[in-house]
Amino acid sequence: MTDESVEVDGRVARFTVAGSGDPLVLVHGLGASRRWWSPLLPRLAQHRRVFALDLPRPSHRTPPASWSTWLGNWLDRVGLDRVDVVGHSLGGIVAAEFAAAYPERVRRLVLVAPAGVPCGRGLVGRALPLAGALAGLGPWLPMVVGDAVRAGPVAVARAISFVSTRDLRAELSGVRAPTLLLWGDRDRLVPARVADEWHSILDASRIVYVSCGHVPMLEAPEKVGAEILGFLGEKIEGDVGDEVRAGVVNGMRLPGNHDESPAR
Repeated sequence: MTDESVEVDGRVARFTVAGSGDPLVLVHGLGASRRWWSPLLPRLAQHRRVFALDLPRPSHRTPPASWSTWLGNWLDRVGLDRVDVVGHSLGGIVAAEFAAAYPERVRRLVLVAPAGVPCGRGLVGRALPLAGALAGLGPWLPMVVGDAVRAGPVAVARAISFVSTRDLRAELSGVRAPTLLLWGDRDRLVPARVADEWHSILDASRIVYVSCGHVPMLEAPEKVGAEILGFLGEKIEGDVGDEVRAGVVNGMRLPGNHDESPAR
């Protein structure tokens, strides 16, 4: 496992690389860092070459709205073409935006409690459940708080504002990658009921509910790691990169198969 850096859009981008095999990119959420993936890295790295990156700090120069473009530029700088992508919360917005804009570059997509579909909560409504969500993180709480402090209140407020107003629904039809939706059934920040709308919009999608809150990779890493690896290891019938053919892959609903409904 190594820590590396490259320059992207005039600023240093730091990331951790572990393992070997097909590339898997991990994109963290609001006020977080690549460290949030640390419980998963050893297991994922047994099967994949894993890249856990730090997103830019929210600013006028690099607002969250530009991060999906930034992600493409980062991939170019590190020499990655087509990848699997996992995004959590705000990172789910970034990952889904990128998959919609550049479908030929995303083989499979995993969205962990993604923001991007309105849940009826504004800035204050998202901030209030935060204390309850943090309470469930146990030994990871100092790391989570430390990352938020390093980001700073202004940057965190910018990110929360973006999450509260970003609506991806019109763009999600561009996502062609088979998608796994992982959701904590006790999520107080992005309610699990939103998963059904993601599933209805994304043709090639499946939902897995995890017994935890908003940060499954810290709260239930063994379950999350197993679900991600199982999903990534499934064969994609007719995998041609920039299109997904109609059909069902290991129970996953693909275009033209809308009869299945998710089960909790």
